[in-house]
Amino acid sequence: MRTCVVIENNQLLGHTLGTCTIQSLLGRGGMGAVFLAQQSRPRRTVAVKVLLPGLILEKRVRAEFLARFRREADAIAALDHINIMPIYEYGEEDELAYLVMPNVTGGTLREAMEKRGRFPLSETVPIIEQAAAALDYAHAQGIIHRDLKPGNILFHADGRLVLADFGLAKILNETSEADHEITSGFTSAGAIIGTPEYFSPEQSTGNPVDKRTDVYSLGIVLYQMLGGRVPFTGPTAVSIAVKHSIEEPAPLSELNADISHSIEAVVMKALAKKPSQRYNSAGELARALRAATPPNVFSSQTPQIAHEVRPEPTTPMVLASNDTILEVPAISSHEAPTMSMRTVAPRTPPLWEKSFSPAPAHVSPQDAKRGGCQPLWMMLLGGTLALLLIIGGAATYLHFLSGNSAVQTSTLSGTITPTSQAGQQLPTALLPVGELLYGVHLPACDAQQTLWSKSTNAMVSCGTSATELFNTSSSYLAGTFLDKFPNGYGIPDDYVLEVQVSEGSNSQGGFGVFFRNQPGLIHQGTFSFLVFPRGRWETSVYNDHTGKRTLLFGDQVTTPLDGLITIDIVVHGSRFTFYLNGHKQGEASSSFYPSGTIGLAADTGADVFFRNLAIYALPK
Repeated sequence: MRTCVVIENNQLLGHTLGTCTIQSLLGRGGMGAVFLAQQSRPRRTVAVKVLLPGLILEKRVRAEFLARFRREADAIAALDHINIMPIYEYGEEDELAYLVMPNVTGGTLREAMEKRGRFPLSETVPIIEQAAAALDYAHAQGIIHRDLKPGNILFHADGRLVLADFGLAKILNETSEADHEITSGFTSAGAIIGTPEYFSPEQSTGNPVDKRTDVYSLGIVLYQMLGGRVPFTGPTAVSIAVKHSIEEPAPLSELNADISHSIEAVVMKALAKKPSQRYNSAGELARALRAATPPNVFSSQTPQIAHEVRPEPTTPMVLASNDTILEVPAISSHEAPTMSMRTVAPRTPPLWEKSFSPAPAHVSPQDAKRGGCQPLWMMLLGGTLALLLIIGGAATYLHFLSGNSAVQTSTLSGTITPTSQAGQQLPTALLPVGELLYGVHLPACDAQQTLWSKSTNAMVSCGTSATELFNTSSSYLAGTFLDKFPNGYGIPDDYVLEVQVSEGSNSQGGFGVFFRNQPGLIHQGTFSFLVFPRGRWETSVYNDHTGKRTLLFGDQVTTPLDGLITIDIVVHGSRFTFYLNGHKQGEASSSFYPSGTIGLAADTGADVFFRNLAIYALPK
């Protein structure tokens, strides 16, 4: 017997799903609804996305849906990346499958494009880079999005970006296939779920998909951001699908005279009909887009740390409203059902770039124009997380202290609960240290709800053993910054910092650490400690108003730097002591910035891998 469940606007108000009490409807679409809710453990306001496994499904198919839902929700919840919507909790109750996510208030890219039309390159490039970083990470875990579109690219009110709805198209599509085996119902065999304007040719024809399907969809988003419209439209899903398969998009330069041939070539390669002719990864597309973009495009954005040319040293130195059913050949799938509710550990808020800030808005409400029973496959997960920028500089009085006298230390005032990433053991510190204040195996990719940010020219990729930091600029330093500890405490004024770093095979730039980076509107003031490929280290300070760099001191490295390098910095008052692999390199002094945040740095040409970041109190 087939069941029909319809969610009315007030049907779930006051109802409890897991640890969440439903408060109000934020939006609904063909596949379900998103509600504002109050979570009791921990106590916070969240968004609950409700899927409907009891919606026009036979009992067996509904059970299979729940099994698929649990399996895919496990995989989605395991995606621990700064630009992917985190899942706090998921489960099933009263024939409702639900996911608990952050409440997102900045709207979607779709809403922003509806208001603004075309986007300038200066805003488009950072958005594509962040989306690409999320896709590359998910692809490395074997997960394909399958329904990438502007409605699944969401923003917090401050502009931070995340991708939502990873894997849901697969769950819903497989369910529609299984449902068709019992009755022809409302669809034909193997209905694929999604929005046809963003389908890849292989999705449109029912052929196998891989990560290059997401590259194509990201190319459609890029085309729309720069051209003001999608390349293909039509009266039906099938007519649009046919165009994806056989027609060429109109040249972007015809839609936007400001688009160069090099930018157009990047977009058209992403939109190649054959997957083998596209970019092999989303990150490759993003890097090609950045490389084709003139450097002066970013001159009007939030200032970045200016990179000075150094002379060669003399010594070596949420909901989606346009979901559509498209008929393709069926492939059946069956699994035995089990019931579950799972809580997922909170994850890191994302890196962000302060280059795009859509106006605050509640989670995208969708027009519910369909009456009666809605097909299950018309509902997609909503959410968001990730974009901000922070990077520093400041001219200052300085004094270099040579010699090897021990630094005077003192006990930190106040109490900070030490934290470290679950399941990871940090290496023993190479220097005498006090209490561990913060530790993470994968900096900027941890699961502790720490607040990280990054510069617009920083590409951050979360691997299984290290965090890759790649500088996409030819003129500026790049950085990712730890702005706060996960327990809400700010970065202390004095501490011992230790981090391990290794160079990529093609890295050609310096790397190191920012410390006492200045927050605020400009984000330019900072101290830096950098190690360069020719075996020289330098410490500098950047002016918070002009971004001008002033060298504090530099010298030749006194220890071999092959393989994994451990950087230690003792920050005590106006005095800074620098170590490489446990060997002291020198000291410097400046009283210009008494406090600030911490960051990891990559100079132009650098492609480096950071791991095992630890912040300790000074030893007693």
